Amino acid sequence: MTDAARSQSGPNSRRIQNCIALALIAFFIVFGILSVQKVSVTADEALHYRYGMQILNLNSKRFDDSKMPVTALNALPKKIASYLPGGPLNNFLSDFFTARLMTILFSALVAYVVFHWARELYGFYAGLAALVLYIFDPNIIANSQLVTTDIYVTGTILFATYGVWKFANTRRVRDGVLSAFTLGLSEIAKYTSIVLLPLFALALVLHDLPAQISAFKENGLKAIGKYLGQLVLYTAAGCLSIFVIVNAAFLFNRTFVPLNQYVFQSHFFRRLQNVPVVQNLRVPFPYPYLQGLDRTINNEQTGKSFGNIYLLGQIRSGHGFAGYYFVASALKVPIATLLVILIAFIVYAVSKKRRQTFLQDEVFLFVPFLFYTIYFNFFYDAQIGFRYYMVVFPLLYVFAGSLFSNWPEFSRKQKTAVFALAVYLIGSVLSYYPFYLSYFNEIVWDRRYAYKYLADSNLDWGQGQVYLSDYLAAHPNAIYTPGGVTSGEIIVGASDLVGVTTWGNPDKYKWLRDNFQPTKTIAYEYLVFDITPQQLHQLCLTTNYCH
Repeated sequence: MTDAARSQSGPNSRRIQNCIALALIAFFIVFGILSVQKVSVTADEALHYRYGMQILNLNSKRFDDSKMPVTALNALPKKIASYLPGGPLNNFLSDFFTARLMTILFSALVAYVVFHWARELYGFYAGLAALVLYIFDPNIIANSQLVTTDIYVTGTILFATYGVWKFANTRRVRDGVLSAFTLGLSEIAKYTSIVLLPLFALALVLHDLPAQISAFKENGLKAIGKYLGQLVLYTAAGCLSIFVIVNAAFLFNRTFVPLNQYVFQSHFFRRLQNVPVVQNLRVPFPYPYLQGLDRTINNEQTGKSFGNIYLLGQIRSGHGFAGYYFVASALKVPIATLLVILIAFIVYAVSKKRRQTFLQDEVFLFVPFLFYTIYFNFFYDAQIGFRYYMVVFPLLYVFAGSLFSNWPEFSRKQKTAVFALAVYLIGSVLSYYPFYLSYFNEIVWDRRYAYKYLADSNLDWGQGQVYLSDYLAAHPNAIYTPGGVTSGEIIVGASDLVGVTTWGNPDKYKWLRDNFQPTKTIAYEYLVFDITPQQLHQLCLTTNYCH
């Protein structure tokens, strides 16, 4: 625990602190269970689940680009059920809800690590604040309910970052083992984690910089040589962990196949394959691991696996928008949470005392945060949802906890302001129950118009199909996704309306979105338009849409 953490440890008993945190996490689990009840299977879930079951059946062969072995956790209950006789337990384990429950439970573990790390850095009240920010993050809530890899990579990046921070400050073997192990785990969650090893090496060098400058002054180049040897050892341990865990997760499927025997799709790997010096290099990873990375790169560059990219009324094909995730964060993260993070950065910047711990602690939070922020906003083209950028937010919540490191010294007005923000945060989040994938903060005041800002998995990922079916059953004359210009009660999904998923024809519903306003929504995902014959007649007189 840091000096700041010791100065305000909160309740004297560590057990009481844990009980408070676990009570909040239990609420998070129950809340997730309740709000997922009528969430339909989203666009990617069935494929993630299929690959997880495939891994449990000892088959790691790829059928697409991005599915990873971590979703075997979601398939595990059904696999267990296959060995049990029929009955209530078998039915429960086989239900898709139980597969989703595994993600909820994993996210609860992530929530505890957010609390635990913030408490170690800044004390109990900081940990509590970080935990509240996590469990009342609507994007976390939504993705914690799905059989996808987004929460897994978000959590494992946090675990690995915590592990390297812990090791950097103790240099104990057990913390080194923890760091290497969590790093390896992150690599089987999503390819987003592939950059962690060099990022951690950079953070570690910055952490050790003052000590190494002193050592150099005393012992010269000998000290630098010794330190470089240590870095090589640490890097080798990380590589070994990645090698073992990735190979085990992919079942050692054709490990050490020469590079020239791969069938690549991306330009990057094709060019690499033609370099004479590496053509016969035996790749120390399973074939489907590198194959998936190749396909992921190719799909991002070509856009083959996703629709058009949409932001603020503009649509693009094949490449994204600079600053996309800045805009998405401003709209998809609760305003109260954004204020807390912003104030935490301001206070940190103006307080010399707080900045004194930068190389010791915060560097491990800031290095991955800065890398992912720059990469996703300016170099990543598959901008199809806020969920990709979600990986930075647990790190931000740990840091934001620092704002409350001296909570007992807050004035009454300051505490009142904090409680008001907390009430605002909770009220904003609860107001969307149970439609958290479609959450937008109050900048988008009228929820009918969220589609004018963002679409795709930010708003419309097929999660509300149960509600759509119920509505269509109650309104048999409603027309869902009409093939052409027509009048009546028209229902169109947000992504179809703006042209994200109308493959090859982004203007299919231009006549609708440019000339009419939705009167209501279904699960905030589907837009309902009431168009009279007179309005249609006027449209046909003044435009060419009817020809």
